[in-house]
Amino acid sequence: MRAAPFFPGQTMSTTFCMSVDDTSLYFDVGKLTPKQQKEDEESRDLMGFLQVVLIGLGKPADHVAMYDAFGKAPWPERLARYTDFFNRMGLTPVPPEHRHLHPKEEFYASVARNLPPTDSITLYMTSGTNSVLHNDPEALRISRNVNSKFHFAEHAPKFGIPVPETLVTTKAGLDSAEAQAFVAKHGPKVMLKISGLAGARNVTVVDSLQAAKDYVAEFDGGIAVLLQQRLDFSDWTEMTADYRITDKDITIANVRQIMFADGVWVGNLIGPDVILTEAHRKELMKVAEYARAQGFVRPEGINCGVDYFIKGDDVMVTEINARWTGGLFPTEMLRRVGATHESAIAFVDMVRADKFDRYLGFIDEHLYKETKGPFAVVPLGCSPIPQMVAGAESYLSWQVITGDFEAFKQARRDQLGEGALMRADSIRLGLG
Repeated sequence: MRAAPFFPGQTMSTTFCMSVDDTSLYFDVGKLTPKQQKEDEESRDLMGFLQVVLIGLGKPADHVAMYDAFGKAPWPERLARYTDFFNRMGLTPVPPEHRHLHPKEEFYASVARNLPPTDSITLYMTSGTNSVLHNDPEALRISRNVNSKFHFAEHAPKFGIPVPETLVTTKAGLDSAEAQAFVAKHGPKVMLKISGLAGARNVTVVDSLQAAKDYVAEFDGGIAVLLQQRLDFSDWTEMTADYRITDKDITIANVRQIMFADGVWVGNLIGPDVILTEAHRKELMKVAEYARAQGFVRPEGINCGVDYFIKGDDVMVTEINARWTGGLFPTEMLRRVGATHESAIAFVDMVRADKFDRYLGFIDEHLYKETKGPFAVVPLGCSPIPQMVAGAESYLSWQVITGDFEAFKQARRDQLGEGALMRADSIRLGLG
């Protein structure tokens, strides 16, 4: 069975199988540091809401692998409500009998033992933890290369890709004269990156070499460290895009503006206000050609993302993500439900346990295609794994708001109050 991060909308039947993958590209998951273990667990918890949105993005012939926590009350009833939402928005969701529950801690091994008879497996990315599904050492090697910050830093200039000035070194190399000169030239703040999880984990801003050494203190001296010029966020806007790469062509499927709340990534601005100029397109196509040159290509179409900054027509590329990206899910959902004519804000937030059913009622009242109000909600998904926020059991939610976002904020305050989608009030655009 074929397995890859296939681009959505395949005609072939697929088993969607997505959980946390990034860490095992470069690390032995049995030998993680305490910080890595914590981040790996947090990332695994997040993946629950990807599994829910795949119910809506899939088709009746597809199957979705899900955490077994979705089988415990009250989550079956809540999944039924999401299915109802998807139907009412005009989707043809994956039916309940094609949703398969697996333990979170041995997710891929369990899926491998119980694979449905589909044409393909769609993975979040090709990684070590899901090798039991793809069984493809060459695809794993390619994924490691294309997703590597360090491989990209070394090879991007050969493809004419504009990137911020970068120094590749090691933890031990942070004491070198070269590292000192780099910080002196690009300080007082520079970016520090090491291999790790998605969502800006193991990417940070440091204001000195001592701060850099403190950040990587738990790793051995040989671990690769990347120092990079930090772009001025008052001049540059952070963006992201998805490509569909086949053996015949490359398509830029979408572009989104990165969105922050209190300096932390929470989602994307999507829609006609997000402009892709011809100058941007020219530079971005170089990144896709770089990915295809490394062997990241499938005849059926494979998904690849890129993070970049724009200033007028100028582009600076900071990272390539050879996988499904977080912004691909809401972008594809908006396309499927016909909500591409106006800008929309997709964001991740928390809902307190005692507010979750009220939150679903809020969606019901403001559901896209049915509401007549100034805004509408396109529900994406949720995770059944409890999180403790300010001492209260809470759950991750993911949604898109179309129309008047300020009207949504006021309705949220009036109808949900404290403990539900609180992050929405602090969402700002273009903040570093």
